[in-house]
Amino acid sequence: MDNLPTPSPGDVIAVGDIHARYDLLERLLDHVRGTQAVIIFLGDIIDRGGQDIQVVETIRKLTEDPESEGLSNVFCLMGNHEDMLIDAMTGPMAQTLLWLHNGGNFDQYDVLSEHLEWFEQLPIYMTIDETLFIHGGLVPGHDPLELIEKGQASKLLWMRSPFLETGPRFEEWNPNLKQVIFGHTPKFDVGEGLPYTIPDGICIDSGAYFTNVLTAYNVTTGTFYSYTTNDESTAAVRHKRTVPSLTGSTDSCDG
Repeated sequence: MDNLPTPSPGDVIAVGDIHARYDLLERLLDHVRGTQAVIIFLGDIIDRGGQDIQVVETIRKLTEDPESEGLSNVFCLMGNHEDMLIDAMTGPMAQTLLWLHNGGNFDQYDVLSEHLEWFEQLPIYMTIDETLFIHGGLVPGHDPLELIEKGQASKLLWMRSPFLETGPRFEEWNPNLKQVIFGHTPKFDVGEGLPYTIPDGICIDSGAYFTNVLTAYNVTTGTFYSYTTNDESTAAVRHKRTVPSLTGSTDSCDG
């Protein structure tokens, strides 16, 4: 990937929704391997793309042994699709049907079930310095721990409105935080396959399963990386104010 700038040791790189696209995960790993960067997968690593087992086993190994790929640390957050899979494995049939309706891979269900304990321990969010990382979003003006402690973490994993319109409103609950990096809601039509901004936030879900584009964001350098299955993977260094804002349709995505 000679056309992509090489991350430096300690760079923090968030990765958008992979949705079982192992081919795109491989492109990412080809880029960051041996850089000693910190990688944060924002959840929804499964469903829709058909390569669930390869993705799960690769990312699980990375979280348990990042040095195997020359990385400093690797984290994977919970997405709403991991949450649905857990419910499908532990709840009534209705939960299984919901998971299947949202792109669950029944053919790989038995092997995925071997990773149930790993899925269950995935964190809902994490922070590094002034940045919060989460899959779906936040209740504007409220600490996410409020919902987590009430057993309502799924609301954060499925969050869209009013978060997308108002942003996290950090000043009302943690002014030390300055930005949120999230996934879950790709754009359709105008801006399809691109990251976008909301107030104090950046969405890096570029709809990998239908656009064939996986987006990552180097928080340390302010660089976006776009990975495709051809030779057109690109990088762009942009201050978040110059990234397109939330326009176009997001309504037709189930998340």
